[in-house]
Amino acid sequence: MKQSPFIRQLGVYFETYLPETHKCRPLTISAYADAFALLFKFFQEKKGIPHYSITYKHFTAALLDEFLLWMERERHYSAASKKQRLSAISSFLKYASRRDMTALSAFSSISNTDSPKVPCIEFPYFTVEETQILLNIPKPQKRLGKRDMVLLSLLYDSAARAQELCDLRVGDIRFGAPTKVKLRGKGGKTREIPISDEVSRLLRYHLKTEGLAVPDYREKPLFSSQTNEKITPACIRSITEKYVRLAKAAHRTLFTESKYSPHSFRHSKAVHMAEAGTALIYIRNFLGHASIQSTERYARIGQAAVTKALENRKIPRLAPPVDNIAENAAAQMPDFLRSAKAAHKSADTLTHPTAPETHPG
Repeated sequence: MKQSPFIRQLGVYFETYLPETHKCRPLTISAYADAFALLFKFFQEKKGIPHYSITYKHFTAALLDEFLLWMERERHYSAASKKQRLSAISSFLKYASRRDMTALSAFSSISNTDSPKVPCIEFPYFTVEETQILLNIPKPQKRLGKRDMVLLSLLYDSAARAQELCDLRVGDIRFGAPTKVKLRGKGGKTREIPISDEVSRLLRYHLKTEGLAVPDYREKPLFSSQTNEKITPACIRSITEKYVRLAKAAHRTLFTESKYSPHSFRHSKAVHMAEAGTALIYIRNFLGHASIQSTERYARIGQAAVTKALENRKIPRLAPPVDNIAENAAAQMPDFLRSAKAAHKSADTLTHPTAPETHPG
């Protein structure tokens, strides 16, 4: 069966470009594949066009609008889900437009399609007090308690994603002043994060007690599960939920969010940095965000930093005292109103010297 240029290039995109050239993670590739599986279903069900017959000419503005409505009305997708699918398709069409002139029109159509507006969702994070409580709950007298104490402390101090922490190897810790941790983020990007002296000491203790402080173990996972295998994001989620549950039971007035996740430690670190007055550009680099827009939400949450800045910089208070309000209001009143008001008040006092004020109607 003869394939269209669209299908041929899509095959190269998934088999070569995403995994080898762009170094995408398997989960990312799977999410992109899901977007196209959904698109093919739309073409088959609504247009009667099988996937092998799709061409770039089919990608018009009207069709993409119809695809978005179909996802919303028939598949009941949220705005965020629709946006993710559209973004995946757009990424491929951008790739194809650089290699095939017939794809330019399709990329132009999707570029001009209004992206679904995703409502701003508040994210759960811990206050400084809550973070201190959580990090002090694990009991280091036992092996798992010691591991959890080091793991959660590093999770907060480095603001690492759960997967990034799972991928950490012994050789990714570079002790010094300061100690740095090499994290492997999205898209295969790496970044070195400085960590505090306290967490550095915890890591030395962890390596020593786990027997990992030897050159031959540089490629071993930094953290392992109860079965001595590489720890997984699901395991880190379970650890987080365990200690949040204990913290909620002991501190009824704190930890007010209904649900927290390992990502809450990352959010918390970013908010605390914003509250301390750290510039957004540094927070962005620390978190490994691709754009500053992803980081701006922490500035909106960390408004305590604004209050602190206003207090510390001694900005003059120019508002008049409360006692002057009535006097200033009278001074700004037109003469004819002030005279009429004074005359009315005098007449009312003479007629009703002890009567309380009344209002018409």
